Amino acid sequence: MTLGFDTFNLNKSEFREKLSRIIKNFRTNSKLVGESQEFILRCCRLTEKWQKLANDPDVLVYLRNMEIAGGRKVKMISLERGTTKQPVPKAKLTDSLYPAKKIATTATPEEKHYNAVKAAMRHAIKHQLKEFRNSCGPATICYLTGLKLRPGSKTDVDHIGSPFAEISDRFIASQNLKYTDITLKGPPTAKVFTDSLLWVKWIDFHEKNAKFALVCSSANRSKGSDGYSVDPALIGSFQSEDPEILALDF
Repeated sequence: MTLGFDTFNLNKSEFREKLSRIIKNFRTNSKLVGESQEFILRCCRLTEKWQKLANDPDVLVYLRNMEIAGGRKVKMISLERGTTKQPVPKAKLTDSLYPAKKIATTATPEEKHYNAVKAAMRHAIKHQLKEFRNSCGPATICYLTGLKLRPGSKTDVDHIGSPFAEISDRFIASQNLKYTDITLKGPPTAKVFTDSLLWVKWIDFHEKNAKFALVCSSANRSKGSDGYSVDPALIGSFQSEDPEILALDF
């Protein structure tokens, strides 16, 4: 199964047809609303490329004529927040949710769960990023490049000092847990911890330990997580470590 089928119960052809109907039924430069808007945002929240902007509460969904190779213009979905515009090509969105089988099965169950927990943790603190963005004045300097961020510049709220991945790992370790110990509940694009007290502790931990800066989007993409990587032992395992439990797969 693929992420798209598991979420929407649509096969690849049905999903592509639904996207095509949405694009066809709205005029160029029109803003999507209601069910169509929510469907597009749910799709984008499931992807790595568009997840961050799609989770922004201020994002809007438009249909725009986008210029592609050769100078030809194509009506395309566009995620927009202020002056930031991120095109969402139909084919790329479809491929993100319905990837080739060899790509869909590369991650172990533990790695998939780790990524799901991390996505939930990021979703939990997005209001903190929004509050910081709203507090920034007009004469902000990019922390990464030292350049002045002019009105209309594409910007991100970035973690400085310790990247988000490190802060979340430190929290899990501080609770004497592994990622496989965390259980999730809720819809695919808005998962939360089953343990509501642990959820609140995480939000408080992040608020106390995270430091933010407004940075150029391009510089932020290039920086990534500053070379930080998770300790594989912290991911955990779904296999039992109890020596009393016998393995019967002879």
